[in-house]
Amino acid sequence: MNSQSAHTLRSAGIHEIVIVDATCDRYGDFVQAAQAGEVGVHFCVDGRSAVRLSRRFRADAWLVASELPDMSGFDLLDMLSPHVLQGGVDPLLQGSRISLDHVGHGMRSGIFIVSDTYSMDEEQRALASGVAGYLIRPITLDIIRAARLPADVSTVTVS
Repeated sequence: MNSQSAHTLRSAGIHEIVIVDATCDRYGDFVQAAQAGEVGVHFCVDGRSAVRLSRRFRADAWLVASELPDMSGFDLLDMLSPHVLQGGVDPLLQGSRISLDHVGHGMRSGIFIVSDTYSMDEEQRALASGVAGYLIRPITLDIIRAARLPADVSTVTVS
């Protein structure tokens, strides 16, 4: 990853990423970007450590494995969401990312469910929970950057 890629990460609002997965060796390009100082990457190997981290740390993106050693990634969503998703709109936690001057423009929520294999049931469950996306490994920084680009609801057309 070069400085151009780092700039596009920052322009997508990505400065800190938390990866919740017992198998940390699957995220080589994330580690390389962190070593180069282009993004902060933090690993949690189980759900309990992720909940503890979410209470005191604000990340721009959370990658949560669908299966963790101590719980399902979906069960973890229920515990993470109040801390992670509320941080984007509660001024006491972080300050709003969306101003009244730009209604409908803003970052998508930063939690992604990550799975080894595709499951329609998992995808539907993930998207129904309000996460930013359901991803299948291998996951790259480019995928996260593209998913975190500002949403523009004013361009959505209804047929």
